[in-house]
Formats: sequence, C-alpha cells, structure tokens
Amino acid sequence: MSLRALRTPLTMAVLSLLREQPRHPYELQALVRARHIGEVVKLRGGSLYDSVGRLHRAGLVEPVETSRSGGRPERTAYAITEAGRDLLDALVREYVGVPAQEYPVFAAGLAHILNVTAGDAVDLLDARAESVHADIDETERQLEPLREAGIARVVLLEVEYAQVLRRAELHWLRQIVDAVREGALPWIEQPARAETSATPSDKENP
Repeated sequence: MSLRALRTPLTMAVLSLLREQPRHPYELQALVRARHIGEVVKLRGGSLYDSVGRLHRAGLVEPVETSRSGGRPERTAYAITEAGRDLLDALVREYVGVPAQEYPVFAAGLAHILNVTAGDAVDLLDARAESVHADIDETERQLEPLREAGIARVVLLEVEYAQVLRRAELHWLRQIVDAVREGALPWIEQPARAETSATPSDKENP
C-alpha cells in the first residue's frame, strides 16, 4: 500500500498514540474509546488492528516487544519509527492548516429536501434535532469525569470542537423547524405524482 493511501485520520490517530509510547493494538483500541477519538475517526470492527499491520508493512511503526498474560494470546507492542513521525507531522499540519472540501450526507440531503412535503421536512429535522441534542448530553456526561480527573483541555480539543458544531447545528435546526412551521420559510411543493395509467387487462376486466 502506498503512503498516499495511508494518509488517513486513522493513521494519524494510531501514530499519535504510539508517539506517546509503544503500545499494543488492544491498548490502542481502549485509548480510542477513552479519549473519544471515535468522534473524529471512523472505525469498523478490526480496522485498528488492520491499520497497525499496514503501518508496520509501510515501515511507519515497528514491533518492540511481545508479551503474554496468562492464557491470553501473545500481544505485540509497536513503536513509531522516524518515517512514522515524519508522516504524523505532515498529516497534522495538513489537517489543521488546510481546509478540505468535505461532502457530508446531511448537506446532500438538504440540497434535495424539497422532494418531501413541508410537514415531512419538519418531522425529519425535528427528529435530527432530538438526536443531536441527545448526543450533546451524552458527550457531556462522558466528559464530566475526565474534567474532574484534571485531564488537560488540549487533549480533548477535538471533542470540544465536535460539541461546538453540534450546538450550532441544534440551534440552526430549531430555527429552520420554527420557520417552516410558522410559514416564514415558504415551501415549494413539488408536482404530485401522476397516477399510473390502467393496463389493457385492467380495461378489459373492470
């Protein structure tokens, strides 16, 4: 796999955690959950384990220790290499300093929302607002013990950013729902579907 294909948020997350100290994939997975990295990195099943394997083959990480605890399978700890440090530095600079064109599915749906009625649009946006509100509350619940434990704010900046976006979206969603309900945002209804014409057999057998 080329280095270009490895320039992903997951690569950045793994390299960043390994830059702190050598770790095995199981520990990396636990840290991803504990630090809410899943807020900004899409993970599926064994994708983290697979990512470590790809980074190893690319020379970005290297095994440094293998251990076994009880009857559990062997666990191999990995450390970041100099090439890994260089890629991590490049990714952070690119992701933070260079705006990227993103294609969120919500924005795509909004572009075609007139294909549903005003009532349906209100229901859909209302449901989304409730979901966003629940996400805000749940994230705050999870963050509270971390803050009480004295976790540095800089470590949780990505979660803070995600919360800011959620609150802004919630405010906007409620504004749009109110505007549609009150008629302040006139809806352009689409033409009704044409009825399907009767087939020859229908005409013969009324």
